[in-house]
Amino acid sequence: MRRGDAISALGYVALVAIVATLAGSFWLFLLTSALITAVIAMSVGVIYDNAGQLSLCQMTFAGIGAWTVGWLNLKTDLPFLAMLPAAALAPMVVGIIIGLPALRLRGQSLAVFTLIFSSAFARVVFADGFPGLIEGNRVAPPSFADGEASYFLFCSVVLGLVGVVVTMLRRARIGRWWLSVRRSERATASMGRSVALTKLTAFAVSAAIAGIGGALLVALNGIVSGSSFQPIESMTILTSALMFGAGNFEGAILTGLVGRLIPNLLSDLGLPQDIAPLIFAVGGVIALSKGEGGLSGAGRAALAGRRKSTTFASLDIAAANPLAAMEHKSAKTSDTDGVVLSVTGASVNYGAVRALDDVTFSIGRGQLVGLIGPNGAGKSTLVDLITGFVPHQSGRIELSGTDISTLTPRARARLGLRRSFQQGHTPQDLTVGGYLDLARNGSSIEIDTAIAHFSLPPAGTSIASLDVGSRRILEVCGTIISHPDLVLLDEPAAGLAGHERERFVADLARIPETMGISVLLIEHDLDVVASLCDSVIVLDFGVVIADGPPEHVLSDGVVVAAYLGAGV
Repeated sequence: MRRGDAISALGYVALVAIVATLAGSFWLFLLTSALITAVIAMSVGVIYDNAGQLSLCQMTFAGIGAWTVGWLNLKTDLPFLAMLPAAALAPMVVGIIIGLPALRLRGQSLAVFTLIFSSAFARVVFADGFPGLIEGNRVAPPSFADGEASYFLFCSVVLGLVGVVVTMLRRARIGRWWLSVRRSERATASMGRSVALTKLTAFAVSAAIAGIGGALLVALNGIVSGSSFQPIESMTILTSALMFGAGNFEGAILTGLVGRLIPNLLSDLGLPQDIAPLIFAVGGVIALSKGEGGLSGAGRAALAGRRKSTTFASLDIAAANPLAAMEHKSAKTSDTDGVVLSVTGASVNYGAVRALDDVTFSIGRGQLVGLIGPNGAGKSTLVDLITGFVPHQSGRIELSGTDISTLTPRARARLGLRRSFQQGHTPQDLTVGGYLDLARNGSSIEIDTAIAHFSLPPAGTSIASLDVGSRRILEVCGTIISHPDLVLLDEPAAGLAGHERERFVADLARIPETMGISVLLIEHDLDVVASLCDSVIVLDFGVVIADGPPEHVLSDGVVVAAYLGAGV
């Protein structure tokens, strides 16, 4: 546990103890409701703040947990604590089922889909009444928590445990993958991770937490009705969670407190309680316009800004080239003359536009090959085709002798094909070491070794604190650390200048020799291409117009004409 976590935990325990001792009956009920709302808000934090999925059915998941406890209470003699796991499991299963068709949906489309599910469930299941409602069969809390103060303490413990679990998951690999998917699904797939599995785990965990919140609500009131779990309630909890940043523990508590206190305040003022959702909606929109994390995220960023050092600690690099210390036998094969990538007759059409036309070339193992051409020549389309982000249309692509033409980006990455992107996709919520740990994928290359080779800041440095150039270098480092057969680097030096650029280019030049990794480099700086590359491929209007050593290709009249115009 970090020092900040320990201080926060002690503060939370002290505050809970004070409230349980001093608060009266009304305030205990109100604050217990706030704690339960905070539990459900944490489910929003998991699905949205961590995984970036916009769900409008969290209160439906809570209702499923409540319905499960009501049914078990009516049909069995199980104590409440024995029913609580079932209240988490039932919505978890439903969350996975809902997550399956939602895998291809994003943003507003996903929100509409989950809202439709919430409305349908409310009409088909909740409209018939909750088990035990007609019979008056009330759900009793645990025997040790049957008083107002004791049940408040029980809910505070459950909330604390949920907070600990969510924090642990967020810092574990699964949580870092959630953040990676939130930042870029394409980048996640290019690192060999299943985007579908990552999304489903987020849906499952989120639904389970919401179900626990629903179970706690049943035990608080004894009996619940379907009105507590209508779609409007899901929208209210989402907007308030966005406003306060329920991905953080303090943001979830604020969501619960304000979510319970504002309606009560409006009632005291003689105003309609329906104004509360409007307030949260406006606050949620404002929070989204200011960036991720809501109020709690802004507070954490302000604290981090005060503590952030103006310079990074320097690394003690024992050798000028740390990766050179690795034995060359770590390369996938000793056949340095073999072909690692073979592209034959590749063509891509976008309607009537021919983006690639019968492209054929090969890259040998340990080669650094440049891919150049004027803007719109088809370079990015070719990289997307090789890595699986453009559907296969015609031609054949082989990686180390294996036909990968129809494989998914994830499958290609697992076979030893990695890439970077023109626009950086490193998740800013991670540290340098955390990101490289995801990208490493079981490689024998140590994180500190890779960091030293590219002169990156220490592993514990937050990515959010890095400048654009350092993030570009980190992304390239992430492609190398998995020790693939081939990496495709899309303008990796963009945003770098001066000494930093020169050093980075030198680091790239050593990769094929020290590790046996082949590199396909898209670069507009022809001086860099001429100094780095063993050979150069030139595209123009989707056609390969030249392929060979840099000194021959860059002086070719056809290439010069493509860059400068046919009249030159």
